[in-house]
Amino acid sequence: MEICVQTMGGYEHTMQLARWCENSGVPALAVADHYLSGDLDSVGFDQLVILGGIARETSTLQISSLVSPLTFRHPAVHLKAAVTLDSMSGGRFSLGVGTGWMKEEHDAFGLDLPDVQERFERLEETLAYLRAALADEPTGFQGKYYRLAEFLPQPRPGNLRLVVGGQGAKRTPHLAGRFADEFNVFPGPVAWSERIERARAAAVETGRDPSRLLISTAFPALVATNREAYEAMVSRRAELRKTTPQALTETFGRMRIPHGPLDQAAGMYAALAEAGITRVYLQMGGAGDLEDTIRAVAAARDAVG
Repeated sequence: MEICVQTMGGYEHTMQLARWCENSGVPALAVADHYLSGDLDSVGFDQLVILGGIARETSTLQISSLVSPLTFRHPAVHLKAAVTLDSMSGGRFSLGVGTGWMKEEHDAFGLDLPDVQERFERLEETLAYLRAALADEPTGFQGKYYRLAEFLPQPRPGNLRLVVGGQGAKRTPHLAGRFADEFNVFPGPVAWSERIERARAAAVETGRDPSRLLISTAFPALVATNREAYEAMVSRRAELRKTTPQALTETFGRMRIPHGPLDQAAGMYAALAEAGITRVYLQMGGAGDLEDTIRAVAAARDAVG
């Protein structure tokens, strides 16, 4: 199982983390694409722009958006940004696309957040649009919300991959199986294995090879080498999230997210692997969290062996 990192900070923090990941053999760094990182006073950057800098300052690290709300950008804008990042990185970029969900950031910036039904309709069209634009032959696309003329947009990508991520139990796995190269199964009340099997079944129905679908997940890192280090980490994270250590660990348990000292976390990671997950993005915060990141990534690596 690959242990990777997801973050959402400014350029200097993300660049420092990216260099550490590349030097430490961490295969991939993802950014959470949001315009707010908390309340209205929180600092937010355009994460795709930050990835442009990361692309030029690294050479082997895979980079991705995990995931970009379709409400932020028209599919054409997502396409051009993704192809540009693919070129700048030498084929190391993956574009993650999701429905969007954070009402506060949409309200704050005046962005439309349609109801769930419409957002899933738009997600399906966005993915179909992108697949048409990335196809080897011009097919075009005509939908209710978006349309693409029958041509091959230039330049052509080198190795651009699409990621579908979310917590949904049915529609998200189905769309991932039909369109994605990677399915990011976000922790939720429905079993990991059930959603993964739905994605693989959708791939088969569409004539795609289900074994080529990378299965990943993402959750906050909360693993330490021993009980004392773990309790210290829980206290720091609880304080950052303005909650109690007990409430934080209860949430992790309810969501079946691996946590604890190595001996406890190892079995939880094994359960993820048994369900079919081969990549985990450990979610870390912004500036000032680098040392905590390093400790948590190292501990998670030890847990998975």
